[in-house]
Amino acid sequence: MKVMSRFGSAGVGRVSALALAVSTLGACSGNSLVTTIAPEPAPPIEAGVPTVDADSSETMPLSETFCGRGADVLSVTPPPGFCVKHYAQVGEPRAIAFSENGDLFVASPSRPTAGGASGGEGAIVVLTDDDRDGIGEEHMFIPGVEDVHGLAVGGGFLYYTTATSVWRTPYVTTRKRGEPVMPGNPVSLGLPTKFASGGRWTHGVARSQAGQLIASRGEYGVCKASQGGEISSVGPAGALTTLASGFRNPMYLNCHYKDEVCAAMELGDDLHTGAREKMLIVRPNTNYGFPCCYTKSFSEMSGAACDDITKEEASFNLEDTPFGFDWEHGTWPAPFKDALFVAQHGSAYSSPQWRGAMIVYAPTSAATRAPVQGWQPFLQGFGPGGSVLERPSDVKFSPDGRLFFADDHSGRVFWVAPKTLTVPN
Repeated sequence: MKVMSRFGSAGVGRVSALALAVSTLGACSGNSLVTTIAPEPAPPIEAGVPTVDADSSETMPLSETFCGRGADVLSVTPPPGFCVKHYAQVGEPRAIAFSENGDLFVASPSRPTAGGASGGEGAIVVLTDDDRDGIGEEHMFIPGVEDVHGLAVGGGFLYYTTATSVWRTPYVTTRKRGEPVMPGNPVSLGLPTKFASGGRWTHGVARSQAGQLIASRGEYGVCKASQGGEISSVGPAGALTTLASGFRNPMYLNCHYKDEVCAAMELGDDLHTGAREKMLIVRPNTNYGFPCCYTKSFSEMSGAACDDITKEEASFNLEDTPFGFDWEHGTWPAPFKDALFVAQHGSAYSSPQWRGAMIVYAPTSAATRAPVQGWQPFLQGFGPGGSVLERPSDVKFSPDGRLFFADDHSGRVFWVAPKTLTVPN
C-alpha cells in the first residue's frame, strides 16, 4: 500500500520541512489518592529558567544525541542545556498523541476555533521519523473530519473527538520502521446527544493506564440557568457516567503515563474579574462550580453557594489559557524531572496579542502527580509579528524522552530535548 503524504513522498517531505526550517527560522477515578492542594493564589511565574546540568557531557559525540539531528530553530532561544527543533508543518495542529512506537498523531481540524486558529487539513495525520533524522514525515490517517479535536492512544486503538461523539479506530503500534502507515477505519462510540450540546465542539479525550476512557464537554452557561459541562467516563456502548461537573471549557485532558491519574485544564470566564484558569485531578463526585462559582467560596454572582465547590489543584492567571499538558517521563535533569509541562495559549484580548503564550512547568508530588510549586517558564518567545513561535496548543513527551509541542497558529510541530539525550540504537 502506498504511504500518503502531503509532501508527495517521504523524501520530499523531509527536504521540504528542512527547507522551511532553514528559510523561515534563520485516578482518572483517582479515589485511591490523597490530593495535595497547591497554595492559593498560585505563585506568579518567575523570570528565567534554572540552569540545569544538561551540558555536563561535553565529550559526547553530537551525532549520538538528538540535538545533533533535526532542523534548528535559529530564531528561538532554548532553555539552557536544551535544543529546539522544527519537526513538521501541519495546519492548525490542535492536539497531539504518541503511540507506543513513537508515531505521532496530530488532530488538524479545518473548523476555525474560538481562539482564531484556522487553516487545518480537516484530518488526523501521522508524523513518523523512520530514518531518525529528527524531521517528521507526514501521512494521512483519517481524512474528512473538519471538527476533530481531542486525541488518545491505548489498548490498540486511536480515540478522537468530533463535535458530536467519540470515535475509535484500530492502530497497530508494532509497525516497524519503513512499513506503511495504514489508514484508519473509524467507528463512532455512539455518545448520547447531550455530548454535542453546550455550544462547544472542542472536546477532550484521554485514556488511563487501567483502560478507563474519559471525555469532556464544555458549555456556555449562565448562573442559575444552566448546569455547566462535565468530564465523564465513556462506557463500551458510549454511555456516559459523570465524574466531575461544573465546567466552562475543559478542552484538554490527559492521563499520567505510569500512574492511574488523569487531569484536566479548565478555562475561566474571559475578562471576568475573579475568574481563573484551573488545573485539576479528575475524581468522581466533584463539582467545580461553573457557571455560578469561580472557585471554592468565591461566587460569580451575589448569593451563589460556593462553599461545597471542589478546589482545583493549581490555578493560572486569567487568560494565560492553559491548553495541552503532559508529565515528564523521569529522564530529564532536575528541576524538570517528573514535572508537569503545560502549553499556555495566551490571551486573545491583550495588546500586544497572546500575552502569556509560553510553555511552563511545575514540579509535582510523587504521590498525587499534582503541582507542588508555582508555574515556571520553560520555553518563551511566542507571539505575533513574525515570530516563528506563535501560540502553543499541546505538549506531549515521546517514548524516547523528547518534548513535542504543537503551535496551532503557526501550523508547525516542534520538539525540545536536553543536549545529553542520546538516540536509542
